Amino acid sequence: MSLSLDDLKGEFREGYLRTEEVLSGMDTYISKLERRIVALEGQMAALTAALYEDGPPAVLPPKIFVG
Repeated sequence: MSLSLDDLKGEFREGYLRTEEVLSGMDTYISKLERRIVALEGQMAALTAALYEDGPPAVLPPKIFVG
């Protein structure tokens, strides 16, 4: 079985499009993880402040993620 130049171009194009789709999905997932990390950092800061603060308790963010 031999492939023509057009067949090879189609194969490469299909592989490229699949790779782009996977990378796009990874970018979306990384963005979600980054937002989650920022939220968790805020919660950690609030909890730490509450533990070491002498005044009234700190107001925690409305959502607490439990992993």
